[in-house]
Amino acid sequence: MTDRDRSADGPLAFFGGTFDPVHYGHLRCADEARQKLGLKNLYLLPAGTPPHRDAPQASVKQRLDMLELALKEFPHLLIDDRETRRSGPSYMVDTLQELRSEFPDRPLMLLVGQDAANHLHCWSRWRQLFDLANIVILTRPGAHTVYQPDLERQIQLRSSSDVEDFCKSKAGLVLHLEVEPIEISATNIKRKIHTGNMLASTLPAAVLEYIVKNRLYLTT
Repeated sequence: MTDRDRSADGPLAFFGGTFDPVHYGHLRCADEARQKLGLKNLYLLPAGTPPHRDAPQASVKQRLDMLELALKEFPHLLIDDRETRRSGPSYMVDTLQELRSEFPDRPLMLLVGQDAANHLHCWSRWRQLFDLANIVILTRPGAHTVYQPDLERQIQLRSSSDVEDFCKSKAGLVLHLEVEPIEISATNIKRKIHTGNMLASTLPAAVLEYIVKNRLYLTT
């Protein structure tokens, strides 16, 4: 995290993922959300050991290297690597507790895609997330929204439609933010790499070059 962000008093926003590999679906979505929320910077938060999915194929160092290469095209997206430095499963509630202890008075935002939001009730201590941060659910036209009843009640209770008010709140609100649909997935990228059919339009050229040089994702 930059010294300037540490000394400022505005909201801090975080977008988690394995980024295995990082691609334009992550990058353009995060940057569009950053602009719509009126934020100078937004932090990408790579998971160390994701608790709800298979372990990443690329190492922590390789995923961080690819993020650093990718963000040269997106100067207002930054990296917070705290989860990769922490042992054990990368539970988001632990990360937000750590951030809240560092920034007791700053508005915190956690950005999640609609698919992840649909399963938020499966996250560890998920109700505590609302006590620690505001939640931005990134939606797309036609996105499938199915919330477990208790989660749906929480979202309805905390729902906000005013971005300015949302950004002033320390925690506890939920904002649905529509972003442009980008049909890119890490799974499809790995499949194309495995079959030798790589598409440069799906990820930054420097990331693709790194993947080729380090012979990543050649096995399924």
